[in-house]
Amino acid sequence: MARRAELGPREYSMSSLSPVGSVVRWIIVQAQKTKLRGSGGYSAESFSAKGDNRPFPQADFERDHFDDFFKHFPDFPLREAIRDKSVLDFGSGYGGKTSEYRIRCGARRVCGVEPFEGMIEHSRKYAEARSVDEVEFKVCGQKEIPYPDGSFDIVLSHDVLEHVEDPRVSIAEIRRVLRPGGLSVNVFPVYFGAMSHHLDYVANVPGLHWVFSPRMLVRVVNDVLETNPQFGTAIQPEPRRSFDFSREVLPGLNGLSGVHLESLFAGFEKLSLRRIAIGPRGMGLIANSRLPVQLRDLVTGTVACILRKPD
Repeated sequence: MARRAELGPREYSMSSLSPVGSVVRWIIVQAQKTKLRGSGGYSAESFSAKGDNRPFPQADFERDHFDDFFKHFPDFPLREAIRDKSVLDFGSGYGGKTSEYRIRCGARRVCGVEPFEGMIEHSRKYAEARSVDEVEFKVCGQKEIPYPDGSFDIVLSHDVLEHVEDPRVSIAEIRRVLRPGGLSVNVFPVYFGAMSHHLDYVANVPGLHWVFSPRMLVRVVNDVLETNPQFGTAIQPEPRRSFDFSREVLPGLNGLSGVHLESLFAGFEKLSLRRIAIGPRGMGLIANSRLPVQLRDLVTGTVACILRKPD
């Protein structure tokens, strides 16, 4: 049974924070008593605390949620499009999904790229343990995908574009390694979406980044992490500038928002681009309406798009 994070006044003092910081921390504390409580981190220790003691918990978690990616494209036969194709998993994480593109979808060849050596090594061991052939993993920096031009039929990315240093560079690289007529299939949140703060490991509270500054949120979250190791997440670094240098954003994110999408995907033919809303069913009408893009971002959970590289 998963262990719920318990926070209380004995575990930390509010005296070191400003009044605003104390409010943020109070919100996080109260969230632990509701369905908005934090889900915990992504470390092996965090999974173990939740009762998941599989040898490759992160990769198995990704495999458990493999179908989620395809649900974003109900009107496009993506599984069939992957069959017998050369596929790049851009931002392959711990390799759980990457191997499944070969196993379940019948891709001819699958390559996963990720900037962290530890995750790449984990992915290789996972694929070997499952005896998956025609799958390889390579470390990929922020600037260049380590494959020649026109190497792939399809490039897939799931919850990646919001994290890269500069999505303009990443999209240009994806376009480069695609063959003419190849597909770039992406699912990602926009920065100002209600749940796009990526703080759900401590509190699943919508809109925290609408109300409180990145610097304030990082300070409070780090205080919570230091005093509550059961969350199983590393201390967060300082906020960074968005990729367009227009604002300060939460660490690990680049500030990608709806206003960037038209120029970001200008080099592709857009086969499909839709916003998937959070909240009541009617929010989808708002997310995909002609209202100002900043308003539509607020109710957007994810953007799902299929892009085609021109012949």
